[in-house]
Amino acid sequence: MIFGKISPVISMATQDTLFNPSPEFITGSYMTAVANNYPLGANQVNFRVSYGNCTFNSGSVVKFDVIHSDNVVLSGSTIATWGEDDSVILDAIALAQGTTVTQVVSGSANMFGF
Repeated sequence: MIFGKISPVISMATQDTLFNPSPEFITGSYMTAVANNYPLGANQVNFRVSYGNCTFNSGSVVKFDVIHSDNVVLSGSTIATWGEDDSVILDAIALAQGTTVTQVVSGSANMFGF
């Protein structure tokens, strides 16, 4: 699985109670994506995108803590030229979401349960 380091990072407000006037912010420096039900030759693909933070061991991602997930649909020439380099998809998703992938890392972190 590959993960993209992003800039700017995602920043999410959190509150311990609904009436707390001082929310705290958590940030996520990485993203990853998985295609949902991608039939070969499809004209569009729905990706489940997760943002969070990686834990590394010897330069490899061994854990990914998700702080936010979203769905992004890509279509047209983006998926037509996808090929075997999944970083192309991470770049396209990041662009669609308003961030940029600055580095791609890989690892065996299994955050999706399969």
